[in-house]
Amino acid sequence: MPFLGWPELALVILILLIIFGPEKLPEMARALGKAVREYRKASSQIFESLTTPKPTEEQLLIETAKKLGIPTEGKTAEQISQEILKKASEASKEAEAKSVEKEVEGKETPSAEGTSPK
Repeated sequence: MPFLGWPELALVILILLIIFGPEKLPEMARALGKAVREYRKASSQIFESLTTPKPTEEQLLIETAKKLGIPTEGKTAEQISQEILKKASEASKEAEAKSVEKEVEGKETPSAEGTSPK
């Protein structure tokens, strides 16, 4: 399909102007511009995601261990994952203990309902 030249483009714009009127034409051009911009943005993001190397499982383990403060020098991936699991289990137990403490504290304080006169 051959591309449109200036005379053909002018004819198309004139027909669109007659059909939609001068108020709608700028709105349609803005919408078309937004659509083209979004298409270019999405295609560049897809291309970038395909060309960016993904971290390996071992790299992710090491990064997670460092965030948790676990030393990784000279350890295998299995050892690192075991330490991460141990640390996560400890954190879960601590959170559960704090939750129980708050629950117990809430029961020990007298409620306003029990102190009202009959």
